[in-house]
Amino acid sequence: MALSASDACPLVFDARAIAYLSSMVDNAESSPDSESSLDSIPALQPKNDSDDDVVQRVLSEHKPSRNPVVRGVWIGVGSLAVVFAFIGVIVPGWPTTSWLVMAAYCYGRSSQKLFRWLLTNRMFGPMLLEYYRSGKALPLHSKMVICTVICVVSAASIWGVTKAGDPGFGQTLIAVVALIGVWWVAWKVPTVS
Repeated sequence: MALSASDACPLVFDARAIAYLSSMVDNAESSPDSESSLDSIPALQPKNDSDDDVVQRVLSEHKPSRNPVVRGVWIGVGSLAVVFAFIGVIVPGWPTTSWLVMAAYCYGRSSQKLFRWLLTNRMFGPMLLEYYRSGKALPLHSKMVICTVICVVSAASIWGVTKAGDPGFGQTLIAVVALIGVWWVAWKVPTVS
């Protein structure tokens, strides 16, 4: 199965932020006394746009795959994440925003119609729009639950691989990937204050 250019990299870079940061670096090198902070970067500030503006901006950042099989897989995974997010609305302590972010990403890769529905839904829309307005940050409790799930699933996987007779390579790989995942969620994903 060949990947198209839109399938290759899920990251979207904001050209305005990159251009602004490079101009700040140039200005800082030329005048060391000038004050610079992330608060002065328009692209990194929380957006006070209307809901429709945020929905349009987010929809424009995500392009669906052209492969119908890949779209079907994304829709299935995204729909499962919506079910888990709904459970989070009912069960205290179960993360909701984290599952919605996963569903939004999956729908963004598969269907603009489903993605728009998720962003404008009365139950889930406000949480997702707040996530995108806050610069794609997660609440601390969601990050803790995600890290716990990564650790529990990884420990169960290591136990299963050990029982299957692996000499240690599989366990090491699982542990390294789990550590990278926990590191990424804990330190690289911004936390909502």
